[in-house]
Amino acid sequence: MIAQAVAEPRMLLVLVGAALVFGGIVVTAFRGNWGGRFRTRSRTDSAAGLRPRANWPGLAMLAGGIGCLLAAAAV
Repeated sequence: MIAQAVAEPRMLLVLVGAALVFGGIVVTAFRGNWGGRFRTRSRTDSAAGLRPRANWPGLAMLAGGIGCLLAAAAV
C-alpha cells in the first residue's frame, strides 16, 4: 500500500517538496548560526554580517520545494 502511494506522481512531488523545504530551512539556519557568530571567538563576527550569498543553497532548496508543492497542487 505504501509503494502505491509513493509511486503516485502527486504524492512523490509532495514528499520531495516537503523534504526540500525542510532541508532548506535546516541549511539556512545552520549557516546563519554556526557559520557566523559561533565560528570564531572574536566578537566582531555576527549573524548579521553574513553575506547573502552564504544562504543561496538553502534558499534554492526552499524555492525548489515550494515549486514541487505548487506543482503537486496543480496536478
